[in-house]
Amino acid sequence: MGLLTSLTQRFSNIELSSLITNSIVAVILIVIGLFFGWLIKVILKDLIKKAELEKTTKTSFINLFITVVRWSVYLLFISLALDQLGIPELTRWLSNVLVTIPAIVGALILLGIGFGVSVYLGDVIEESRVLHWKTLSTIVFYFVNYIFVIFALRTALIYLDIETLNWITIIFTAVVAATMALWHLIKKK
Repeated sequence: MGLLTSLTQRFSNIELSSLITNSIVAVILIVIGLFFGWLIKVILKDLIKKAELEKTTKTSFINLFITVVRWSVYLLFISLALDQLGIPELTRWLSNVLVTIPAIVGALILLGIGFGVSVYLGDVIEESRVLHWKTLSTIVFYFVNYIFVIFALRTALIYLDIETLNWITIIFTAVVAATMALWHLIKKK
């Protein structure tokens, strides 16, 4: 059953007074959510300023963190408002849409962490000067990045079922392996 059909059937069975009351409560919940999101942003900025995190962390990362926390609060209250409306089809659909935003931000953070870890490990291997350190450093760099890309992919696509995620992982792995093999063949010629 489509979303539009389901909504039409649902609204035809609801009394007007109940719909108006639930809508007013939903709007109030959204306004409260906006206030709490703003309040948490102000508190976090104050705490970050007092902790002097700007000295050790980039401002853009701090702003990203504050934005993720603020939007998490917004999404919580939007979800509560949708539950108040009593339309499970709309709530389910919008929840899937709204989960995507923090999932993508989390995936991007994972990619950044993975890149940092792989560069660090590459430097450690380079400093050790073990036999074939360049090859080992390259393998570790690509391996760690691959692992974090898989975790980031799974995080970004959190709303999908496990079987679909496994198939996407397998296909992604095959594409990456084929691309790297082709790249090495072209590079040798």
